[in-house]
Amino acid sequence: MKLDGRENGISGRIFSDRGTGVRVRCEDFLNILDKNPDPLVIVTAEGFFTKLYKYATAYKGFVFFTESLDKLEFNSNIEVINATSISTEI
Repeated sequence: MKLDGRENGISGRIFSDRGTGVRVRCEDFLNILDKNPDPLVIVTAEGFFTKLYKYATAYKGFVFFTESLDKLEFNSNIEVINATSISTEI
């Protein structure tokens, strides 16, 4: 699987902090959830005046992250856990 968009259309930044994580666009994050037979999403909302939503999920040994100013809507088959924070710093 290439993450530069040439093989499967997913582009992102790879980083490592006690594991391997990949930052992707929101639409790619949702596509990854569709491929996962038992999806789990960790969600945080940060900020006072403007909320920044951060999302994380695991798929095939990688952790995928995305951020959005808009709250993403998920299908009922996706388990969602609200967390106080998610570290996505490189």
